[in-house]
Amino acid sequence: MIRFVIVVAISFIGMELISYLIHRFIYHKILWAIHKSHHSPRTGPFELNDVFPLIFAALSVVLMALGLRQEGPSDLLATSIGVIAYGSIYFIVHDLYVHRRVKAIRLRIPLLLPLKKAHAIHHRYGEEPYGLLFFVHPRRVAQETVGDDDAV
Repeated sequence: MIRFVIVVAISFIGMELISYLIHRFIYHKILWAIHKSHHSPRTGPFELNDVFPLIFAALSVVLMALGLRQEGPSDLLATSIGVIAYGSIYFIVHDLYVHRRVKAIRLRIPLLLPLKKAHAIHHRYGEEPYGLLFFVHPRRVAQETVGDDDAV
């Protein structure tokens, strides 16, 4: 059981690194034609960039289904739980809190204000920080401020 929990935790943390790398080197380069919809003003409830979380969710479901086919607690099942937990937190923090995709939900979470600021800086410049939960501000913009009620 300890191993299972450790694999879940490693998977969750690993997803931040994978998310960072995909965001920086794939979304902002190879798949910019799709991802740029996320950096543009939204004209409706959805954007072309929304295909990415759908793909990752589908992969997570497949991973979980394969893990559930194995007897007992499997590393595959633990990995899928870590990935799904990360995706759920990402959705809540990124889509609901930072981007206010559901306007009726107005959250003000002081602990998350630096994260919101970092993401606003990313949208302003289209460069670092690419990470969501663990991020580093570029030195030249570290002192910029973003109001806590500003949706990115």
